[in-house]
Amino acid sequence: MDSTDSTDITNGTIGTPSNGPGGDGTPAAGAPPGVSPAHPAAATDDAPPQPLIPPILVDRDLPGPLSLKRLSLMGSISTLDVRSGYWTEHADTLYGRAMIMCRIIPFATAACAFTALWVWMGGDFPDTVDVLSRSHYRTAQHGRRVRVFSRKVSRRDLARIGSLSVTRPARTVCDIASLAGERPDLAVVPIADLMEAYEFTPGDCMTILDENPCMATAPQARAFLRDVSRVYALRRPPADPLPVDVDANAISPA
Repeated sequence: MDSTDSTDITNGTIGTPSNGPGGDGTPAAGAPPGVSPAHPAAATDDAPPQPLIPPILVDRDLPGPLSLKRLSLMGSISTLDVRSGYWTEHADTLYGRAMIMCRIIPFATAACAFTALWVWMGGDFPDTVDVLSRSHYRTAQHGRRVRVFSRKVSRRDLARIGSLSVTRPARTVCDIASLAGERPDLAVVPIADLMEAYEFTPGDCMTILDENPCMATAPQARAFLRDVSRVYALRRPPADPLPVDVDANAISPA
């Protein structure tokens, strides 16, 4: 296993997608709003500013028992269960989603699979809380069952967004693909969207699977990734053809 530390997403390899959730048109390697550089202490001694509204709101934080329902109907809060929810605007940015998820997943775990997909891309909150851990959790978190992935994951496949540890996009796809055998309705398009937003390919995911030959679900994962590859290929611009007045035989190799 790689022994390097898990790195911040702004180390030049992963950033806010240029046209993805939370993006503002900056290159993919740019820093997402609110996320400090790879070594925060080297950039600033101040912690990231905390929002005035807590990342997770429970009914006791509000003035009355019907406040959560009313704020939900107004669209201000996205409910998790009958007693809690998160401020909807917080989920509009990558850092905001990481801040929300950090308050939900169990201590000393890393978000993975569909939980990590939500952090990277947003959308509907997942039905389960997916984490990397060697422990088992019987207590639901805000109405969501905690699903544990007990796997060896290279530290280079982990990123840190604020205080949240999360699998990087390519590793996230591998974990989701491993569920294809038990979820035949697994959607391909959101995975292709993630690849397009963060600029990696199905081949990058295949490489990760090659590095984990003992993974029991690898055959199903590979089959799913082949389906993703077909959708991904349709989104790639075709190679520019040679001009009609150029003799291909006259072009010498570099």
